[in-house]
Amino acid sequence: MSGYTTSLLGGLGVLIDGAGIAVWRPDGVIGPGETGLYSAVVPPEPDRAIGMTTYPVEDTDLTDAITGVQFRLRAGRNPDDVNDLADSLFDLLHNRQHYQLAGIHVALSWRQSQAWIGQDDHGRMELTSNFYFRTTRPGPNLFD
Repeated sequence: MSGYTTSLLGGLGVLIDGAGIAVWRPDGVIGPGETGLYSAVVPPEPDRAIGMTTYPVEDTDLTDAITGVQFRLRAGRNPDDVNDLADSLFDLLHNRQHYQLAGIHVALSWRQSQAWIGQDDHGRMELTSNFYFRTTRPGPNLFD
């Protein structure tokens, strides 16, 4: 049984892959012409890649939670390419309401911020895009 964070990221992987934005293949190889989607660490290849990491934004004594997901995007040397990749994520996730990610109910997701990182060691453009997910996260010490 997967925990909340693993389920959230896995569900996002399936959603993003299904939308044709990037390839989610956690146990497989991503080809050089594909845009790879990864949990946490982004490998040096392929040239186009998205890494996902989570961070808590708001946890209360209730089952309502807001979890941030930072997407680190890389898309070659043309800045338009990484901007287009970020726009695709925005179109898929911003203001999306009442959907499921691997059994987790997401009441609302939205982009909170976005910033340029610059170029990596190979001259490829990178940026981060931060989305918030208002979810239901049950726990043994929480009230429904």
